[in-house]
Amino acid sequence: MFVYDFPLSPKARTYLKFEAIFNRVQQCAQLNSEAETLSLIRGIIDFIDLVDGSGALKIDIGKDIDKLRQKLLGWQDFPDANVTLIKELLDQLSDAHNALNSFTRQRTVLQNDPVLENIKPRFLTPAGINDFDTPLFKFWLNLDREEKLESVNKWLHELDCIQTPITCILKLWRMFSTYQTRVAVKGFMQETSEPCELIEIKYHKFVRGYPVVSGFQSNINVRFLPYSKGAPVGDITFELAYIRGGIN
Repeated sequence: MFVYDFPLSPKARTYLKFEAIFNRVQQCAQLNSEAETLSLIRGIIDFIDLVDGSGALKIDIGKDIDKLRQKLLGWQDFPDANVTLIKELLDQLSDAHNALNSFTRQRTVLQNDPVLENIKPRFLTPAGINDFDTPLFKFWLNLDREEKLESVNKWLHELDCIQTPITCILKLWRMFSTYQTRVAVKGFMQETSEPCELIEIKYHKFVRGYPVVSGFQSNINVRFLPYSKGAPVGDITFELAYIRGGIN
């Protein structure tokens, strides 16, 4: 199945961007090639820029953690509640809150790292990463793998203060959302729902097309466009989840 997330609020858009960064750096953390190394460093630089551009990030994350905690605490009183699972999720939220408390905009380890400082502006220039424009990076790139991994582990540790809470929040949002079957007639579906943070679409890989979504909070349009330009689009069955940012 293909899975496609689409944010319906600015906060959800930011969370999904962070999630994409975290997935990228985790996939490249072993530095198996120069391409992986460059992708990882680009992810870390994207993280720095995204943090700098998100003024209310810590406040939004804190509110979402508190909201989920209150919902879970309320569920403990239900006679058929899975108390063990609820406790595990509350512990995860506690870890997320503790990680968030260590967040500060002055992430000096990342901002003052000489390798990152040397290479960051070069991503804006075509073929800007080369021997003569980035000599410090080229020197670092030729160090032993173990020494480079020490730098990488130090950088990735700095991401934990945001990665841990956002990963936890998105996990719980998705966990407590329900998928329903929908049909895009001739590739198109339009409907209205209660306001939500994002939607998630799942569809079979045999569908030779991709969804394009537009909407905001409660009104959405889903249109499947053909992968091959001009190909006909028939009725497409898919699964749709409205993720409302809480436990319903």
